[in-house]
Amino acid sequence: MLFKRPKIPPPRPPDLPFDEAARDALGGATAQAQLANASAVHAEHLLLALLDDPAGVPSRALRRIGFEPDDIRRRIEHAAPPRPWGVRAPVLPFADDTKGAIEFAMREARMAGAREVGTGLLLLGVLQSPQGVPVRALAHLDITPVALRSAIAAEGNPADPHP
Repeated sequence: MLFKRPKIPPPRPPDLPFDEAARDALGGATAQAQLANASAVHAEHLLLALLDDPAGVPSRALRRIGFEPDDIRRRIEHAAPPRPWGVRAPVLPFADDTKGAIEFAMREARMAGAREVGTGLLLLGVLQSPQGVPVRALAHLDITPVALRSAIAAEGNPADPHP
């Protein structure tokens, strides 16, 4: 009897690593979700975490187009749906909108030839879900992904390239 080799799919290209600020933001998003007693880490938690660093690319990009991160933070906190109080899970999963934001950021970084994913691309990813709290809250301010993309590119972070 001949031994047939199993078909092995080609290796998937490795996911890009996140830069230090992006890793901090992802951890901060989990902390924001825990503070809100959420059952998962949603896009609004990621946006709040991205705005935690006043010197970070997202905060600087928003200021560049005329918006104060603290004003946006208040708007997001006001727009977020109330979460029922219950038992906190020790580990919170990422909700679909957060997973989508991360996947978008990774795709954008790959297409631009970046070596890692930065916070600017995570910010753009947060705005990709049309039904998400961040998009609804920022739409009232006329903040668009196009304007943010230009402002992020102007910051010159290699982990946040302008494709």
